[in-house]
Amino acid sequence: MAMPPSLRFLILLLLLADRGGATAAAFELEEATIDSIHRAFAAGELTSRGLVELYLRRIASLEPALPAVIELDPDGALASADRADAAARFGSNALPQLHGIPVLLKDNIAAAGPLNATAGSLAMVGSRPARDAGVVERLRNAGAVLLGTASLSEWCNFRGPGIPAGWSPRGGQGKNPYVPSATPCSSSSGSAIAAAANMAAITIGTETDGSIMCPSSYNSVVGIKPTVRLTSRAGVIIISWTQLAASRACFQVRVSLLLKSKRGCSLHLPIQAHH
Repeated sequence: MAMPPSLRFLILLLLLADRGGATAAAFELEEATIDSIHRAFAAGELTSRGLVELYLRRIASLEPALPAVIELDPDGALASADRADAAARFGSNALPQLHGIPVLLKDNIAAAGPLNATAGSLAMVGSRPARDAGVVERLRNAGAVLLGTASLSEWCNFRGPGIPAGWSPRGGQGKNPYVPSATPCSSSSGSAIAAAANMAAITIGTETDGSIMCPSSYNSVVGIKPTVRLTSRAGVIIISWTQLAASRACFQVRVSLLLKSKRGCSLHLPIQAHH
């Protein structure tokens, strides 16, 4: 039997209770930007491991009252953070643009490893991808640290008419962090909620028709939908081949940096959902 999300996050919170030293604890996590994080890295005020532990602790403390995250990979994230810290320690002069930056992926985007890619559906539990989606491959190459997957409207809002925005059987009902009784809006709601609640420095969503822009607006974060085909859709559960694009949400972004780290085509065939 699967462990209830509330119990999983409670266990994570207990495991992290005595971790994360004073150096990491002193960092101001709320509304942290890529630039402010990198400045803290350079000044020796923060490590990528410490940052990952801060985000994991924050997620565990906010879930399930503020549902935004479906799965986490703390072991994988901490291992990636340790590699990022080692690269910085050994004086690499060419650290990648998203070096050590924690990211959450919408649950319709494949990432090789223990994380499921389910589009919020129980029918897809157990579908652990063998390889990264194109956008995930590029994010990893740019130095990003994958924390886990964000919730969404099941099947990217295409389960059927009348389904509440932000609801899935895996993630529950997403809530607007500013007005919990208000809609979080559209299918990338978990990515926007997580960005607004400072659960990750960057969150990745997908859009067919308003699924990035609407939740970004309703949850008061910055979102962008790139031109279709500017970013790879390989390894993404797709509703519309002619409309879908993958992008991100966060409090403040250097859009050119993020687009550069994610843009490009892929020869891999995408996962496509038919309806």
